[in-house]
Amino acid sequence: MAFSHFIWDFDGTLYDSYPVIVSALALGLEDMGLPLPEEGELTRLAKITLRHASLALAGERQAEALLARCAVHASQLGIGAMRPYPGCREALLAVLEGGGFNYLYTHRNRQAVEALERDGMDGLFRDFITSEAGFPHKPAPDALNWLAAQHGLNPRDCVMVGDRPIDTEAGHNAGMAAALFDPDGFYGDLPLQHRFRKLTDIPRTLLKAAG
Repeated sequence: MAFSHFIWDFDGTLYDSYPVIVSALALGLEDMGLPLPEEGELTRLAKITLRHASLALAGERQAEALLARCAVHASQLGIGAMRPYPGCREALLAVLEGGGFNYLYTHRNRQAVEALERDGMDGLFRDFITSEAGFPHKPAPDALNWLAAQHGLNPRDCVMVGDRPIDTEAGHNAGMAAALFDPDGFYGDLPLQHRFRKLTDIPRTLLKAAG
């Protein structure tokens, strides 16, 4: 199958921002006097969702407080330490050069767009959906359904690209295809048709030729 509309997640997909997320989690745990697990365990939990990580690390009674502390530290750390994955610009350009379109759909706030602006890549996107839009979180399809309606997209021509099951599930829930970017083989057992370790392989494999 081939697609002309590529909807990209941000954290862990276009940008390697997990070091910042894990640092913010660790600082939040320190603020609250909670035990700090190994960094690998923090990453594993954060890659599911931050809420899942907070529940696992702080328990139900303190999870919201940990989420709040994490958000404060992430904001303080800012976009300075966020860097695009190798091949990010090339993958986005390949979509455009092949006659396709790029969109951003992230749970992160406007910081994601600011990072793209800093790195001169915001002009490679047709539209952005960030947390300020207020849509239910993935895997709910609401944001993707809105994007399709807003731009008159046929879901069959769209692929949601992300690094976690909630990304691929959101795509499927919206009637779209889904591709997993999994550079470290983190989800090796997840049954998916489209799985990639390099960003540049995504348009090379999935882009529908113009015309």
